[in-house]
Amino acid sequence: MADFSGSSPSPSRPSAVAVLYGLIVSLCTALVGILIVASALSWTPLSERSLPYLTFTIHVLAVVVGALWAARMAGERGWYYGTITGLGYALTVTILALTSAEVTWSPAAFIQGVLLVVIGTFGGVIGVNLKRE
Repeated sequence: MADFSGSSPSPSRPSAVAVLYGLIVSLCTALVGILIVASALSWTPLSERSLPYLTFTIHVLAVVVGALWAARMAGERGWYYGTITGLGYALTVTILALTSAEVTWSPAAFIQGVLLVVIGTFGGVIGVNLKRE
């Protein structure tokens, strides 16, 4: 049945749901990546010196997958949903890192956070252009 009341649906609810799902997908992707890297470190001769590069690669993949998911779910403004998802992921990971270990704040960590937000923006642009079936 058509709604002729003149009021439009609230745009904040779908955007919040899309970003929340994108953030959950990002965190799940990161968890799977961490488990894979931990297994590789345990069972292969992979050096721990490569851990910072592997960790950043996991973060990039997690943000791209989450931003793709959020933007595809929203169906519009992919740059917006990708940016918010990347920012949410970067803040979540930063808060978890600061509360769970003795991590010090550094300019490199800030730059990595900014890069994750930019990567999320591009992931959202790509995600909104994927066709839904």
